[in-house]
Amino acid sequence: MNEKKARPRAGQRWRAVVARGLLAFCIPTNPATAEVESELEKLVVSALRVPRDAADITSAVTMLDPAELQSRGLRQLREALNESPGVIATSTGGETGALGSLFIRGTTTNYSQMVVDGMRLSDSTTPLGNILGASRVFDLGRIEILRGAQGAAYGGESVGGVLWMETARGQGDPHVGVFAEAGSFGSYSTALKYQGETKGLSYFVSGAYEETENDAPSQDFNQSSTALRVEQATGRDWLVGLTFRGLTSDYNNRGLSQDGYDATLTTVYAKGRINKDWRTQFLAGFQQEFYDSDSSFGHYGTDLRAISLSNDHDIAFSDTLHFLCGVFAHRSDFSNSIGTAADRDRYGAHAALEWEPLPDWQTYAALRFEHYDAYGDETTWRVGSSYQLKNSATIVRAGIGSSFRAPSYLDLYGSSFGAGNPDLSAESALGWDIGIEQKIGSALWFQATLFRNEIRDNIDSFAQPMPVNREGITATQGLETAVKGRLFRDDLTYRLAWTYLPESLSEQPKSHLQASLDWQAGEKLMIGIGLRSLTDHSWGGDDLEGYTLWRVYSQYRVSEHLQLHARLENLTNENYLLSDFYGDPIAGAGFGVFGGLSIEW
Repeated sequence: MNEKKARPRAGQRWRAVVARGLLAFCIPTNPATAEVESELEKLVVSALRVPRDAADITSAVTMLDPAELQSRGLRQLREALNESPGVIATSTGGETGALGSLFIRGTTTNYSQMVVDGMRLSDSTTPLGNILGASRVFDLGRIEILRGAQGAAYGGESVGGVLWMETARGQGDPHVGVFAEAGSFGSYSTALKYQGETKGLSYFVSGAYEETENDAPSQDFNQSSTALRVEQATGRDWLVGLTFRGLTSDYNNRGLSQDGYDATLTTVYAKGRINKDWRTQFLAGFQQEFYDSDSSFGHYGTDLRAISLSNDHDIAFSDTLHFLCGVFAHRSDFSNSIGTAADRDRYGAHAALEWEPLPDWQTYAALRFEHYDAYGDETTWRVGSSYQLKNSATIVRAGIGSSFRAPSYLDLYGSSFGAGNPDLSAESALGWDIGIEQKIGSALWFQATLFRNEIRDNIDSFAQPMPVNREGITATQGLETAVKGRLFRDDLTYRLAWTYLPESLSEQPKSHLQASLDWQAGEKLMIGIGLRSLTDHSWGGDDLEGYTLWRVYSQYRVSEHLQLHARLENLTNENYLLSDFYGDPIAGAGFGVFGGLSIEW
């Protein structure tokens, strides 16, 4: 244990130097009033693991534009994800830098998958909390939230859905962007990016550093990060690429512990055509993650290294029939400072048919087999359909599928907080949804989806003296809606995401609303107002009152190269709690003022 405590986290020194030296990133110049039509016409990658037109997708999915999010001052990943219906992203452990929580369709963090640059990062070994606590959107080019049971495409831990993210790709002539911001609570952040493309080669590199004392005492946080993507076209049909992401952070956990987190992800890939009807892609990824927590009770730390290989195919039998298939293998090496040491293999295959029996009617059926060393075999499936009504912009979608959640290493082997139970079974889930999407020019885009998830053998991780499988069915269900559009000569842009949850895990709020309104007050100035509102909830702890947080944000273009921005957070200085477990209430941040600039050349 002492030997582990003395070990420096791999790569921490050089990444901090690189990130501070680079400074960091500029907010892209895309205005907040980017056309709704162009947003809807983007390709979706996550639903089938291969690009598809959004109108052909049979699952509920939300695409978030990182550039547009930043133009409204939404730079933390946790804040950004609340823009999607069906999603609550927060922290129950503290303010900026604390462990994050992701609740999709009434499930909790362990029921959703995170996939970054094509590699699955969260599973029964690696929870999402550390990654969500520190991630930002400035170095991302794509964010998609795929909702519902997605076991047939992604395997375990996809009961609530899948969070899909990709490192930004270099675009345009070579150019540099610099971003800097400072504000309340001793907060400071700075970043730099360099990107471009030439002769089939595209490149993107960024680095960032930030620090804050947070509003609450004893929650100091600092973080350094880097990101890289390089792609080279080889001939007309093939593309090879490399991505790298690195993150180092330190967080004072309310004076109870000093927590350090260090993670890297590297992927190499190739994608192209074997012939005119056969597309394929190969990916190899390596992930390592180190977590260390020092407190008056001693030291607790975890080490994780994982390698992943995958190969996916898209074979067109005809214009209306596609066969999708793939194989994958994953190996993880996990250990912690209380004696757990486990190597685990996971491998399997998946196959799907995508069929258009009639014009504007898309159907999908998929099956996946997955073998876990620790838990045995799992088979999951999904069927779905989407139909666009003739001569209209109305799309109806429906789907049903299965998924599962394997017990985590902490559930099986315990942690410094309690014993484990090696006899736990994996949870199984059956989820369905049905929804409608409607577009009326640029004035309105509307989506509403009813859903239900039924979970068997639900794992109670906090049962005493050890975790147990609950009997019967544990259900989550609700309604998720999204609205966006433009008004008054396109000067006003509005967005709304509302979720109603009559049944959920961990007593989540029955109603969650995120909304914003932007005014393009002339060619150079944009002013916006937003709110986030939650009704009463508990997250499985003591009861918490609902709250509404207001924010105001703006940006002003001084010149072609210089842009100023400012934001006011928690405008009414609302007093609210992030959580209250065992009589230990944790408050959210109060009123804050932040401002800065971005430069491009």
